[in-house]
Amino acid sequence: MSGNLWMFSDMLDDEDIEMQKHDFITLYQGADYYGLGLKLFTRLAREAGSVYKIGKKVLIRRTIFDAYLRTIYKKESEKAPDGDLYDKELTMRQGALFVDEESGRMDIRFGLSDYYGGLRCGESMDVLIDGEWIPTRIEMDDGWYLVGIETEHLAGLVVRI
Repeated sequence: MSGNLWMFSDMLDDEDIEMQKHDFITLYQGADYYGLGLKLFTRLAREAGSVYKIGKKVLIRRTIFDAYLRTIYKKESEKAPDGDLYDKELTMRQGALFVDEESGRMDIRFGLSDYYGGLRCGESMDVLIDGEWIPTRIEMDDGWYLVGIETEHLAGLVVRI
């Protein structure tokens, strides 16, 4: 084994060793290996700046993504020194709901050009109502609605996911 990988050989399995052979991985490989959903993995890879697009092929530079995960872990562990607490708000992003006219789906806008990428039925989120965060999920019947939230218009509601 090359580098310092030999020092941890007793803690590695075949999947870890196979992953170390690749500098670049696909979105599906990364989501599977790291145990994350595809959307979350894609968002984190973009935040890390590890996304490389070659034609229609999207690849993730594993070393950059791993370094980004270590910085997130370090920040979270500094804020929760006992290690047992998990601050849910550290990992959630806040934005406003809107209808994506192109796809017909509800989406969340986080910034001028920063979007969630389209919501699907059953996705959980918190919605801000009268200064209080209320957990809910989005569903579709005759139109989009939030379970347990009484409103005719979803566009403009502040949510975090």
